[in-house]
Amino acid sequence: MRPCPTLMNGLLAATLLLAGVVRAEPNCWAANVVEPISAEDRPIHHPAYQPLHAAMDGVEAMVRPNPGLLALPEVRLRLKRAVLGAIDAQRMPHEAVIHAQGFGPKAWGRGPCEVIPQAERLGPRAGISVFINAPTATMNRWEHDEQLVTYLEGELTPSFHGWPTYRECAVISKERRLPWIPVTVGEMLAYFERDQQRKLADWDRSHERTLQPFDLAAAEREAARISGQNAQAAELMLKVARQRKQAEASHHGQLRALRQRQVDELEQLRATRGAMSAAELAQPYYLGTGRHRLPTAAEAARPPKRIVKLDPSFPWDGKNRSRIQLITVCAPQLERSPGYHPPMRDAVAALDFASLAALLN
Repeated sequence: MRPCPTLMNGLLAATLLLAGVVRAEPNCWAANVVEPISAEDRPIHHPAYQPLHAAMDGVEAMVRPNPGLLALPEVRLRLKRAVLGAIDAQRMPHEAVIHAQGFGPKAWGRGPCEVIPQAERLGPRAGISVFINAPTATMNRWEHDEQLVTYLEGELTPSFHGWPTYRECAVISKERRLPWIPVTVGEMLAYFERDQQRKLADWDRSHERTLQPFDLAAAEREAARISGQNAQAAELMLKVARQRKQAEASHHGQLRALRQRQVDELEQLRATRGAMSAAELAQPYYLGTGRHRLPTAAEAARPPKRIVKLDPSFPWDGKNRSRIQLITVCAPQLERSPGYHPPMRDAVAALDFASLAALLN
């Protein structure tokens, strides 16, 4: 009796798979992973985070059958959850993120639909990220001090289903309210003034000893003291000391000129701010390459780079920290995988945004 070809082929495939020779087809879902400890040093499944996990369960149910993700070429898909740290734990709710990411063959393991633990280091080729209560998900932190923390606002991109969209991230909130507001010209110039004052103070501290007069007489006495033991060393010491004293006035003059530049910059900042009207100071600050990093006339016609800060009046619920008040849905634009950008945007557009908005409470 001849063995059944189908059975033999199946046994061969299974044997090769166990041996690590055959890899499962891409576009499958690997086992979920989580960051086991939150940024608040609690287990990720702490009861306080249960509403976040309920929301992430809803997101997972949406993304698993997403046709855009399932159609991505040559990737294995994996979901990862993390609970992040709130910017202000006294005033703001918990933050979380769930990533649905596609990893290329270098990140594949031997098992069926396995993704290696080091996949994060290699980076995904594409994916969808959904942030919960994360107001800075679309922004990069910029200048900051104890009085002002600023961010570079993400560039406006075509909207997903009418929601405000920055850097390919749709921002979903009640009444479409953004959690950030523009920084004004006056606020930014005041920050630059404080920063220049700090630089001047740092300069004075670091150069305080350098600007002290060099004690040539003390150096001459020390050279005389050691001359009997080592005349050559004493002679060299005396030569270096006299050269230093000779160059001292010039060197100190150069340092004082450098300090004066710092003083002049501070005075110019104060003069610029003082010459502006209240209306001019109240205008949004846009980043440019001109004086005080304001836009030049040539830059005025380009898409503006607006500097923003978190809105202190945004109605965050600091008492009910599990409340979901903001959802940001992103199609990451990875420079190393530009071919994946259009399909990822289509994948995000295919999500049920009405159901995502219903997660807000």
